[in-house]
Amino acid sequence: MELIDVLANRWQGLQTREQKILRYSVVFLGLLLFYLLIIDPVYSGRDDAEQRLRSAQEAFSVAQRQAFDLKASSSNPGTSDSGSLLTQVESSAQQQGLRNALRRLQPSGNNQIQVSLEGASYDQLMQWLGNLHQQGVRAQRVDIQLDRKTDLLGVQLLLAR
Repeated sequence: MELIDVLANRWQGLQTREQKILRYSVVFLGLLLFYLLIIDPVYSGRDDAEQRLRSAQEAFSVAQRQAFDLKASSSNPGTSDSGSLLTQVESSAQQQGLRNALRRLQPSGNNQIQVSLEGASYDQLMQWLGNLHQQGVRAQRVDIQLDRKTDLLGVQLLLAR
């Protein structure tokens, strides 16, 4: 009780104007602490969760489009045995405007080739894979990474005839 008595005596010793200033200061500090400790963390957590949700939705959307397009391209096969697989893949990539995106073409086993692309657009990639499929070239393995800054793809493929 001594502390309360000491504080009460000090309060009584203050002028009316000083008591008003102190009251407003305490109310302001209380509101500031309430905002900093409760409101701000809630809103920033919500914003982070919304950003993670948007990112997951974009990735899911891209995956759905890829699955749909690959499924559609596998339903209309065609065959073509003209030239080597390496030449066929390279010339087809050039026709689709993906020549600059090609980073590596490496034969891998019997009638297989490993392909790496960087900076490929989604639409060009899907048209190219559909074109190859009509020529009898199938994608055995597809790994796709999306560069969120440029909206371009990095792609690793194993193609076979």
